[in-house]
Amino acid sequence: MQDSGLEFIDNGGVRLCVERRGRGPRHLLFVHGWISSRRMWYDVAALMDPAVVTMHLLDLRGCGLSDRPLKGHDVEAYASGVRAALAHVAAPVTLVGHSMGARVGQYVAAEPPPNLERLILVAPGSAKPVRVPAKRRELALAAFGSRERIERFQRAAMSKDVPAESMLRIVDDALVCQFEHWMVPFENAWADFSPRLAHIAMPTLAIAGENDPLAPPARVKKDVTGAIAGSLLVVLRGCGHNLPIEAPGEIAAAVARFQ
Repeated sequence: MQDSGLEFIDNGGVRLCVERRGRGPRHLLFVHGWISSRRMWYDVAALMDPAVVTMHLLDLRGCGLSDRPLKGHDVEAYASGVRAALAHVAAPVTLVGHSMGARVGQYVAAEPPPNLERLILVAPGSAKPVRVPAKRRELALAAFGSRERIERFQRAAMSKDVPAESMLRIVDDALVCQFEHWMVPFENAWADFSPRLAHIAMPTLAIAGENDPLAPPARVKKDVTGAIAGSLLVVLRGCGHNLPIEAPGEIAAAVARFQ
């Protein structure tokens, strides 16, 4: 097996990109958040041991190198893409999701494919509907297509300075995200699936940033770890929402230990 490469899988006629890194026996599926791509995980992936893990970095529909269908931008459609990626791996997998990707991960784990064994939720979105304040909605929509405003929007969610290369990468990825994907938080596409969380029976770790304005630790504790029996919560001091680039070392270490 080669150490890395891009693969494209079919998800009901939608082509999804999965980047593979490493050659180890332990398989990890990384799922990014809103207006992002698989490249959000690059700083974390660079710190993982490629002889121990095989990493599968997924681009959700509308993002990165995946197709951009006009329809199917809701939790079930994104979850179907995650299920397709899990089936493609065909080995026991730990799902590592960030933000919206962690929200989708919870949805999938409630009725898990047979090879989904563990769940790591990084700055996870809630299974409950979250009302977006009008001001935040205006700022987000005004940022669409604007490099300067996207960077300002991303920095507002973070507490730490990050390498210029990492910031450039996430801004570039937001710039190429499909508009229909961009609109997901504002179009009532996310139904309340919180009752499903009681069905999650696999080992689950949630990681929150102390200063996260989007998924604050108190909300993660109440809506996520408080609803998933036996789950654990770790709070990273001095961090905001974009933990894969604010604290890649801590995230990589947590992923390596949680097995």
